[in-house]
Amino acid sequence: MMGTFININYLPEDSFVSVQDVLTCPDPSDDPDFYSGREDADDVTIVTMFLNIGSIYSTKLYFFKVMSSQVEDYHSWLHSWGKIKNRVVAFFDDETFIRSFKLYRSHLPKELTTVLKISKDDLPAFRSKERVRQILEDPQFIPSYDPDYTCTMDAKYDALDMALTGGHVKTKYVAWMDLGLFRKVKPTDPTFSLAPPPGLNTSRVGVSQVTARKAVESLSETEIYRKNIVWVAGGFLIATRPIMSQFIINYREVSAHLKLRGLADTDQQVLASMYSPTEQGKYDIQLTTYSCPRGAFGLFGYKYLYFCLPYICKASSECKARAAAHYVSPDELSHVVR
Repeated sequence: MMGTFININYLPEDSFVSVQDVLTCPDPSDDPDFYSGREDADDVTIVTMFLNIGSIYSTKLYFFKVMSSQVEDYHSWLHSWGKIKNRVVAFFDDETFIRSFKLYRSHLPKELTTVLKISKDDLPAFRSKERVRQILEDPQFIPSYDPDYTCTMDAKYDALDMALTGGHVKTKYVAWMDLGLFRKVKPTDPTFSLAPPPGLNTSRVGVSQVTARKAVESLSETEIYRKNIVWVAGGFLIATRPIMSQFIINYREVSAHLKLRGLADTDQQVLASMYSPTEQGKYDIQLTTYSCPRGAFGLFGYKYLYFCLPYICKASSECKARAAAHYVSPDELSHVVR
């Protein structure tokens, strides 16, 4: 079933390049549709969320728990949201984050920012917390994170659903984006927008690829969880509104099914399981996967794998803006050639 997936590689996998060397603007003759909707260059609403569940610990080598992120880290990443000119719908359960988020975006038009206070206890994902706890306490299972974090990963799809069903998304496209994906943006950097990436079919969901499809396509759901397999990153997803709505339904169905089988960890294992041999073909929504070479957009370490697509979307907006700036309408052209 490899034909159901598209992988976009802008440069060879083994290339080592700086952000200045990465060319992401498609040739108009190769991808005319990319430039045809200039008015839609920034037609993406971004949904994000932060739930204060304290410091996050992950299981590392030899099964030791180590701290991977603190609340202070997430708060320090908020400044990047003051640079994003897209419409944003943000969910928080912490007043400090709400105040800071609004302050960072206060220079932007008011209609670009919607901030909603929530409680994790009201989110559907947390209704299964006790079941998740039972799964993660199984001595035969080595989880990556604790129950609160696992539920928070599922709660991304609750936030997306609330944004869509609550009438907060009016744009053609909607994207989920984790809070810290543009953490390396500096306060002195200019503002920017995210636009749909090249090659994204409107019937699919765009994601960043972490592991080659051929390395995971034959794994069962149990193998995916036992080996902590990550095929695609869960930090950024983009699709049209109806496709994302259906994808949320599919995700929730698979996540619930996996919990019944005693499998729980992060949303990334759910995403890989959705397209495992036993699940593949059950759902109409397929993925378009994007991967970047190490060093693309100045991203190194795990970031060039997990943060790839949002940076492509940023570059796509810049490509379309440049194309619009040099666009000559048919009427203007007729005056030139007369």
